[in-house]
Amino acid sequence: MEIPKILERYKDYLQSSVKLSNRIIFTEEDTKPWESKLGGCPYLEDTEDYPKDEDGRPMMFLAQINLTEMPPLPNFPQKGILQFYIKDSDLYGLDENCSVKYIADYRTDETTLIKENPYRCSYESFEPFSTDCKITFVQEEMFIETSCQEFEDTFEDVTAEENDALFDLCCTGESRVGGYPYFVQQAPAYYEDDDIDVLLLQLDVDDTSGLMFGDSGNCNFLISQKELDKLDFSLVEYDWQCC
Repeated sequence: MEIPKILERYKDYLQSSVKLSNRIIFTEEDTKPWESKLGGCPYLEDTEDYPKDEDGRPMMFLAQINLTEMPPLPNFPQKGILQFYIKDSDLYGLDENCSVKYIADYRTDETTLIKENPYRCSYESFEPFSTDCKITFVQEEMFIETSCQEFEDTFEDVTAEENDALFDLCCTGESRVGGYPYFVQQAPAYYEDDDIDVLLLQLDVDDTSGLMFGDSGNCNFLISQKELDKLDFSLVEYDWQCC
């Protein structure tokens, strides 16, 4: 990526901060049970496999990522399906436990799979999108995000012009897997303090799907590299913020 001349003195640092990310593209298309998607029916062999919250109620299915469908990312699994569920509440499960399921092996015989979400009609809250969509990916490089302490410490003495150029260059919005997250308000404490900094999924404002959390908000699912290496998704942190 090209770094503008006004930021030439930070060129080495910015280049050292680059991470790969798979930006998500939403299209209004039907999907197979195992394909990457927003909304619709998750890959499901038996209704007993559907996640429930602590009260025993079905959770809200948000999205599914088939890892074989996206360009490889460093230190990510290369196969299997990741599913993302949140508590069915008017606050989209804010401050509640989420559920991220990893399915290492899956069938592609549709006759053996459930084709409609068996609990969607019983959701008590509206989903944060209006249209189910197929998900595809475009891989791109990203510079360090603007809401972390490292960014603030590194660029505390920049001029106003440099600051504007940095925020243009280091934009980490849009829906994506991997790379740097974008926090609408501020980075959560765990992101700075607990090494929970691997972005499993970010869902950001999108016109095609009508995706939006609150007022122009987005959501993030983050995990530590240690837990990801173990394929242990029991300690994923979920958060959403809006304006």
